[in-house]
Amino acid sequence: MGRIALDKERCKGCLLCTEACPDGNLAIGEEFNSHGYYNVSVLDTDRCRGCALCAEVCPDVAIEVWK
Repeated sequence: MGRIALDKERCKGCLLCTEACPDGNLAIGEEFNSHGYYNVSVLDTDRCRGCALCAEVCPDVAIEVWK
């Protein structure tokens, strides 16, 4: 099982991570950050397997994953 941390201030809501997640565990959130972008959110923290594909595709380095 993995653990994921999202830096909501760095996230620009590009959704590349949502497409990369094999478990479909990431989705666009309902809150804006201070820059006016919607944030990505984790749907179920227990479903993260720690593959880190989301972190690899994030152009803003807004995601960290631990196994």
